[in-house]
Amino acid sequence: MRGATLIVLAWNQWPLTQRCLDSLLASAPAEASILVVDNGSTDQTPQAIGAYADRLRYLRLPENLGFVRGMNAGIAAAPADDDVVLLNNDLVFTQADWLDRLRDAAYAAPEHGIVGCRLLGGGEDDRLFHTGGFIEPEQLWGQQSESGLQELDIGQYARTRRVQAVAFALAYIRRDCIDRIGVLDEAFHSYYEDTDYCLRAAEAGIASVVAGAVTLRHVQHGSTQDDGGFRARLWQDSRRAFAARWQDRLGAAYRGTVLWQGTTAEPAAHAQLARKLVGRLDARGLRMAYAPVRRELLDAQDFRLELAARRTLPARPDAALYCAAEPPRQALVGRRRFALAFGDWDRVPAAWAERYAQCDRLIVPDRFQAQAFASAGYDRPIDVVPLGIDRDYFHAGARAPRRPADRTVFLSVVEHLQRDAPGLLVAAFAAAFDAGDPVELLIHVRPGDDEPAIRATIERAAAAPGAPRITAVFGWAFPAQQRAALIAAADVVVSAQRGAGWQPLAFEAVACGRPLVAPAYGSQQDLVERYGHAVEYRMVSDPSQRGALWAEVDVEALAARLREALERRETWAAQALAQAEAFAAAHDLDASADRLLERLADGGTFAAARMAPAPFRPAELQRPAGDQIVVLGMHRSGTSSVGGLLATLGAWPGPDERLLRGPDNPKGHYEHTELHMACVRRLAAAGGDWKQPPDTAPAATIDAFRREAAAVLDTLEPRRPWFVKEPRLCLLVRELLPLLTRPVFVHVVRDPVEVAESLARRDGMPRHQALALWERYTVEAFNASLGQPRVLVDYAALVDAPFDTARRLHEDLIALGVSGLAAPQAERVADWIEPGLRHGRSHPAALDVLTPSQRALHAAIADRSILTERDARPLPIARDGRSALRAS
Repeated sequence: MRGATLIVLAWNQWPLTQRCLDSLLASAPAEASILVVDNGSTDQTPQAIGAYADRLRYLRLPENLGFVRGMNAGIAAAPADDDVVLLNNDLVFTQADWLDRLRDAAYAAPEHGIVGCRLLGGGEDDRLFHTGGFIEPEQLWGQQSESGLQELDIGQYARTRRVQAVAFALAYIRRDCIDRIGVLDEAFHSYYEDTDYCLRAAEAGIASVVAGAVTLRHVQHGSTQDDGGFRARLWQDSRRAFAARWQDRLGAAYRGTVLWQGTTAEPAAHAQLARKLVGRLDARGLRMAYAPVRRELLDAQDFRLELAARRTLPARPDAALYCAAEPPRQALVGRRRFALAFGDWDRVPAAWAERYAQCDRLIVPDRFQAQAFASAGYDRPIDVVPLGIDRDYFHAGARAPRRPADRTVFLSVVEHLQRDAPGLLVAAFAAAFDAGDPVELLIHVRPGDDEPAIRATIERAAAAPGAPRITAVFGWAFPAQQRAALIAAADVVVSAQRGAGWQPLAFEAVACGRPLVAPAYGSQQDLVERYGHAVEYRMVSDPSQRGALWAEVDVEALAARLREALERRETWAAQALAQAEAFAAAHDLDASADRLLERLADGGTFAAARMAPAPFRPAELQRPAGDQIVVLGMHRSGTSSVGGLLATLGAWPGPDERLLRGPDNPKGHYEHTELHMACVRRLAAAGGDWKQPPDTAPAATIDAFRREAAAVLDTLEPRRPWFVKEPRLCLLVRELLPLLTRPVFVHVVRDPVEVAESLARRDGMPRHQALALWERYTVEAFNASLGQPRVLVDYAALVDAPFDTARRLHEDLIALGVSGLAAPQAERVADWIEPGLRHGRSHPAALDVLTPSQRALHAAIADRSILTERDARPLPIARDGRSALRAS
């Protein structure tokens, strides 16, 4: 059974190593062994390590060979089938389940090969120093976050996501990744070896990911402090080696040049687009430069923007992209010219249409804005690119300072006196509540020209006799990346804005699981109607724009909504949290960046994109299987028949007294009792069962199941080849992938209508439910085995021609490298499976009851193309509408 070798590399600094080992051992990592590689320490490390001799292995090198050779020595000393986890000795393991969550990320997809995690600073430093990063080709300054910022931890980057590279202060590396691309390159002594390894992996189709569910502490450069410049010399040497290999190749990956003209200061919406999209477009192969439309100070820590701002592009770049509050006053310079724009009115000013007419294409966030420009006479091409939210920041788990428990906090953010209507907001709040109500209106006033007038408006309302609590925050230019904490600190987000322009706060509030109260108008109309609580409004003229109309909320209607928010606080909160994750997934800013890239590239603006390497699949490695067989198939699909057949070939299911027998299958199910019960407990602990599989499970539930299953697999290991079989494994086998060593998956398939009819006879299950369950089990099973060695057994063929099917199964398994199997014997096969006993044969016309996705799945199984599919299939949505399942 596969384990994981945790390799701790140490060189002197025994107190650091001791703290690392103590915290590591306290986390009690299961199915893992610890190996300390001593890189020639001359302090007390060789003597002090003896106190740990019964809990780890110790490998002492004769001298300091450097990080790369030291880690390679550890990899060489690990068991040949183990995954490895490279660990600095200046890590502190503050999370007990860190290894299991890394395993989850490593085996979430077949192409995942390298996994890092979120790393905080040492001690009480709650800044995130590592979330997965990138390297730019000009100066080769590797960054450990997407922006280069060291941000305060508010729960960002909590999901598993692909990155260009991870820092090897901690790196979980799957064994098949090592088998594919080898160990660390000894052209590097220390530094740059991690980015080199991740780039080499990417060229082989292997992904580097960050497991957002893991957060540990890392004493930055603790293992090489007080080194008299040694670290700096190592860095320079490694940089030269890295540049010789990668600098030209990284630069050549750019498809073209783009000058983004805009703002990173104000207004907030346009500033946010620059902050979020410049880096994303750069990562997608566009060499981005940035030029502000007015004087501003860039955040010196925002490496992506600072890099773009200092770049020099050709006098006429491939594309110019303009994004600011006012249309351009000068000609845009670029071979092709684009603008990303939106206005606050039902029709933008005619002057806007004239000034944007120089653009080859106008890009707007929604149909409302497209109509607003067309109504003003803009007759050039308009593309709609919906603007999403950064779901790595804005999600229901975003953390915030403790909110007052004795009141409901309403949050609003205002920037412009007329557009954001703070006067209407405070008037409605005062109409809804009085000083005795358990409420507070928190208004964040963004710095700008209107700040004094907004302040006066709010302070007058707050000072009125009997007024409810109104708190305004002025002059607070807190870091943009902490905006999610501001939203998370509130119970309800409210807007009274007149303007129709795209405002990220409304979208971010929904993604954070906060109820939204706002007028359903302009760019947020669909959002409020579908996910929020709409407020009535009327159309009024904007005095600053002749003939332009915008929306003015009805104060009484807004006051009524605010009272309703207080009265229905718990109900609203539950509804908002329930829809947050699905909303964020459907409104992902990364999808916006993809769409924007498509629009910019349309018409041959840039060179063609390089073909990406095919995603890595473990089955493509030229290595024999590990004599571990996993039988997967839906209930009533014939898995017991195949299990018994494997037993006749010499595969071991475990001791006979441990195998299940039941009245529905007196010959035996060939299911290990302990594994069966572990599967039953796993589904029950997550709130489901085999008939109603849960969509998610607590991490502790997954860990408990993995421990139980590992104990069963340990008993099978002495008798390879062995097999396990349990229909529930279709749903759960992905959780066991870290434990399996080069397994082979045997998929047992049967006509879905026959499965449904069998379930109806045995369990009284309605046909539509049975078919939905068949689809769920089958998709989950094939997704989990994607890219792994696998074969397919058709139950109909097995019953109609048992010996021929047994012979083909034997040949397939032998071809994959399974050893120790006996050739099928006709008498034994016939004794186990009598020909012609297939019950409940369906007529071909019966397949008409299948949904389109079920028919497509059945067809892919019938022609066996499912065995060679490269991508996971989306999980189905139950036809009774009760279960909206996640995408695989």
